[in-house]
Amino acid sequence: MKKLSSVLSGFAFLLTLTAAQAQTSETTLTASSDLGEIIGKLVDATNDDPASFATVALTRPDSSVVSGLTADENGVFHLIGVKPGNYLIRVTNIGYQTLFLPNVNMPAEVTTTDLGIIRLAANVQNLNEVVVRAEKTMIVSDIDKKIVNVGRDLLASSNNVSELLEKVPSVSLDENGNPMVRGKGSVVVLIDGKPSTLYGNDVATVLQSFPAELIERIEVMTTPSAKYEGEGASGVIDIITKKTKIVGTSGSLRGTLGAQNNSNGSAYLSYKTNKWAVRASGSVRNQIWYYRRTLDRQNFLGDSTTFFSQRGTGSSQDTDYFGRLGVNYDFSEKSSIGLTVNYSHNKDVDKSENTNQTLAQEGTLLEKFDRFSTGTTFNDNLNVNLDYRKRFAKERQIFTVSANYSNGVSDGESEFDQQSDYAYLVRRQRNLQDNNRHEAVLDADYTWPISPSSTLEIGAKSRMRRSHNDNAFYTFDQELEDFLFNENVSNIFGFEEYTHTGYTSFTQKSDLWGIRAGLRLTDATQKIDQISRAQAFSTHFFYLVPSFAVTRKLDDESQVKVNYSRRVQRPSSDALNPFTDISDPRNIRSGNPNLKPEYVHKAEVGYSQYKELGGWGPALFLDFSNNAITRIRTIDAAGISYQRYDNVGRELSYGFETDFSKKVGEKLKLNASGRIFRSEVVSLAANIDNKIWSYSGNLNAFLELPLQMRASAYVTYDGPRAIAQGTRPGVFVANLGVRRDFFERKATLSVSVQDLFLSRIYRSELSTDTYTQSSLYQRTNRFAGVTFHYRFGRISAQGEEG
Repeated sequence: MKKLSSVLSGFAFLLTLTAAQAQTSETTLTASSDLGEIIGKLVDATNDDPASFATVALTRPDSSVVSGLTADENGVFHLIGVKPGNYLIRVTNIGYQTLFLPNVNMPAEVTTTDLGIIRLAANVQNLNEVVVRAEKTMIVSDIDKKIVNVGRDLLASSNNVSELLEKVPSVSLDENGNPMVRGKGSVVVLIDGKPSTLYGNDVATVLQSFPAELIERIEVMTTPSAKYEGEGASGVIDIITKKTKIVGTSGSLRGTLGAQNNSNGSAYLSYKTNKWAVRASGSVRNQIWYYRRTLDRQNFLGDSTTFFSQRGTGSSQDTDYFGRLGVNYDFSEKSSIGLTVNYSHNKDVDKSENTNQTLAQEGTLLEKFDRFSTGTTFNDNLNVNLDYRKRFAKERQIFTVSANYSNGVSDGESEFDQQSDYAYLVRRQRNLQDNNRHEAVLDADYTWPISPSSTLEIGAKSRMRRSHNDNAFYTFDQELEDFLFNENVSNIFGFEEYTHTGYTSFTQKSDLWGIRAGLRLTDATQKIDQISRAQAFSTHFFYLVPSFAVTRKLDDESQVKVNYSRRVQRPSSDALNPFTDISDPRNIRSGNPNLKPEYVHKAEVGYSQYKELGGWGPALFLDFSNNAITRIRTIDAAGISYQRYDNVGRELSYGFETDFSKKVGEKLKLNASGRIFRSEVVSLAANIDNKIWSYSGNLNAFLELPLQMRASAYVTYDGPRAIAQGTRPGVFVANLGVRRDFFERKATLSVSVQDLFLSRIYRSELSTDTYTQSSLYQRTNRFAGVTFHYRFGRISAQGEEG
């Protein structure tokens, strides 16, 4: 507790410094009867799309700066506290020509000067039909999020969204491909603001099958506003797809041939008229991973000690098909409707061989067996989304409503053949899985600009999830020479969840200050039906999720900010399912229907400065959670490990992190991020007290070479972290790539190698009163491939339409 107080005191000290800086850096313009405001909206001159996050500077005729700000994501700006007089406005934005508006008059008798629509001309060089535009700044800081724009450099080295996320500051992937933020899971992943689970129950598979070229930007929220659901103990990642912007036809084709039969291909087509917009895309991916596993455990059983070891190898082959069709219709300039349909099919073939042996303390062999497994799983997912958007005459006044339905089916069959010189260990088993899920979401949002400087957002959402999981185990009978149903480990599990939420969020902005405060109310009910055991459970939650953010501009390009958000992580259906997984008979896993929600408090104090040639965004952060949901492992008298989810006492993580971008000369561009942090997991009831200091970081480097070539390098190190009952050592990964543009930059040929040093090794070190254990998982084949990407029609050089 004393350490927590010290951290909070440090936060308060930094806040004091921030306030002092705010008072001394420049005189704040205060509202009075003789002061007015200047408002306007910035749009792209070619298509009238908002020119988001442009820098607007208000100067006197002698060029001395009066004030400045950054336009919002809709291109709207409002300069307040302006004295009567004549001014000049300068507008700058990456990819656009600098715009000067002379003779902007603020009359004494007028309180508001409305400049209306202001069109920015792009820095464009016509190359036949292809528009080549300067790339957007990779990282943009907003009041409660970081926005990572996906440009040509990231696209050239990424085939799918999973590979994109690895290169995003603060984001990493675990051994199964699930996203982590600041080294911790429990992340909510959204696609266009909708839950990624609508595209499939396995988030990692969804991200690996979603083509990278469909993505416009990625938004990372470590302290999300009340507009987002309270789930996600670590934060929220919102993946924003491209929208059809330019009248006409455009598209792209992309194909990759890789070593060891790893390959993928995708196509994208967009067509737009004045009223209609149609976009279609499809992809196919075949990927094979080979891996090895090791596990060494020392069991302390009463007065004796045994040693258990496991050595295994295996492979996993994924074949994915993904299709997406979207249609939009504009009733008028103010209202539109859109329909999007997504379909995916996945086939996963797994094979593994494991050698298991147990030794007595003196080294005597107690038992040994080999276990061979093969399994095939098919997943099909259909998602349909309908959106309606209404804009009003007043700028930024928007009403949206959407309905979404998703259906997923998963069928699988696995066989296990256990061989040994010990007759009692010889067995064959079969597992049949039949799973399905349904999910429906209805939500509405309304944005009301109370004034040019203040905005109120309100919204409501209802969500229904239902799943049915049938896991049947069969054991081979030697006498009958047939598989017999084993009801002791088979399970039929039903899960239902109903959530109803409402939120309100208020934003106030001035030339220097920005404040956003919000509150979300959530009413959730979870129903668990153990059909095979005639047991049913029901839990009800009602909780509040507040959020608060304050920003203070120091100049046109830098700001400080303070953020707070409360998060709630409800247990998932997998964590609640008490099904006993005996695919590894010496390491048995199950869920826990008695889990409680995890409550997390997240706070940050940060600074950001982003310029055309680079910038950085340092921050102090603190995450504190109660009832943290994690896996707990126990050992029985026979030395068998039982792992299940449980609520431990608390988790605490605090430290310093920063992202950094810099253009060095004309040829080299660097994007990096890093953090130094302390992680703690403490539970008196479970006798857990793990604490560790660590560091993590990544670097993206892009170097322009002769002959329109460009090289890229990516390295990352995700440092050690305290987990329940032990630690998770760090992981290092390095990727390399080079690309060349052809046909006036319509085509790109690239070569890339992932995990260059085969260093992507995931380890864990556990220690309790009854055992110590070390484990390892490593993919043993690096991915190397050649990619050809061709763009046609009227599109931008970084692969965006318009």
